[in-house]
Amino acid sequence: MTLKRETTLIRVNKNCDSLRTTIPKPIMDLFDLKEGNRITWVYDPKHKAVVKVSCSNGNDRGGGRE
Repeated sequence: MTLKRETTLIRVNKNCDSLRTTIPKPIMDLFDLKEGNRITWVYDPKHKAVVKVSCSNGNDRGGGRE
């Protein structure tokens, strides 16, 4: 099964270089994401188009799996 969703990156603060996006509900459900989970983004240069997203429960609110 392939699940594909597209979101838009936005700059929230002119003084910050970071960008933000919204995680679509189907992706939240797939990874059992909950408020407070921490997400780690890893780029693997061997697989140029791959982004691995793993999440951990940062504050005991549940959810999170790789």
